[in-house]
Amino acid sequence: MFKSDSFTPIEGVIRTPQLTDSIVLPENVEILGQKFDLNPIKGLLTTVQDTASSVAKSISSRPPLTFSLANKSTESWLLTTYLDEDVRISRGGSGSVFVLIKEGSYLLN
Repeated sequence: MFKSDSFTPIEGVIRTPQLTDSIVLPENVEILGQKFDLNPIKGLLTTVQDTASSVAKSISSRPPLTFSLANKSTESWLLTTYLDEDVRISRGGSGSVFVLIKEGSYLLN
């Protein structure tokens, strides 16, 4: 069983993703031995690229989201007692009790 009387606050962090602000297309691609010219669709991507650039700058400029997990509900423990090779009992800090029987045990027949 592990239980600590001292409580150290835990901090969670969700970092903002780093996105690219440009779309780079090659002049052509080869698929199954056939070349496709991509220059005609590059003009169509200008609007998409401008939007992607704006979204990337907006998201990437945000600071990381931090939050504290400093409360007693984050503390837990589990005590396991092995009765024999087939049965064990586990007791949790919140009052939970689990009786576990090994798969294939004679007790399950």
